Amino acid sequence: MRLSPLIALWALTALPPETAAQSSAPAIEQLTQLVARYDRAWNGRDSLTVNELLAPNYQYFTSRGGISSRAETMKFLADPDYALERAHRSELAVTVSGMVAVVSSRWQGQGSYRGERFVDDQRCGQTWVRNGRAWQLLNEPCATIAPAGPEQADSVSP
Repeated sequence: MRLSPLIALWALTALPPETAAQSSAPAIEQLTQLVARYDRAWNGRDSLTVNELLAPNYQYFTSRGGISSRAETMKFLADPDYALERAHRSELAVTVSGMVAVVSSRWQGQGSYRGERFVDDQRCGQTWVRNGRAWQLLNEPCATIAPAGPEQADSVSP
């Protein structure tokens, strides 16, 4: 029995289209694993892995408005005066659009740098780009999450 071309065309168009969520599911899983790998490498001061994951023109935007280049970030990671005692990333959300992905998360950590203690609670947005078969971290802006006070509880501003 041979199918006519019209029946074959009808059968193909009758199938439900693949949704964006379905088509990006493998990338979302891969990026979730990459963020975990990046965090393990950073927390363990594994500069080889961090170096591999950062794009050549990586930039970190600090919660205080500063910008660190890739070289400055790698120098910071290797600095013996930097001690990370605890770090935890949560509230991960991944959005993929072609060769670009945005990973939003909450990053909480504490430690010391050059003798000064820090306790961070930040909202971070990582931009990952796909270079060939590999994803690399292009930039990472982080903003401090301010504790909600009575005057901020009813605020509606973005």
